[in-house]
Amino acid sequence: MDTVLKQLYEGTLFPAEEYKPLLNEYKEIVDKQFEHYENFVNKLDKIEPSLSKEFKNIIDEYLDVIPHEFYQMFIDGFRLGSKITFEIFNDEYIK
Repeated sequence: MDTVLKQLYEGTLFPAEEYKPLLNEYKEIVDKQFEHYENFVNKLDKIEPSLSKEFKNIIDEYLDVIPHEFYQMFIDGFRLGSKITFEIFNDEYIK
């Protein structure tokens, strides 16, 4: 089995694409939110189609931001893990 560093170097490991929340609660919440979204868009379509289109555009803009948030969370988590590792191997902490 290849090391994680080798997989990252060779481009065979894609953490962002492999991320899947494991909690069933998460899936239930996402499904419920999507159902609310669909219901609201359908109501808007009936009332004022131009508002529905504008709303969809606003939501799409928001959804475009989410990958950037995940990227930053990944970087912050990686940095924290590196700091923890540094502390573990720092001579002043080794007894």
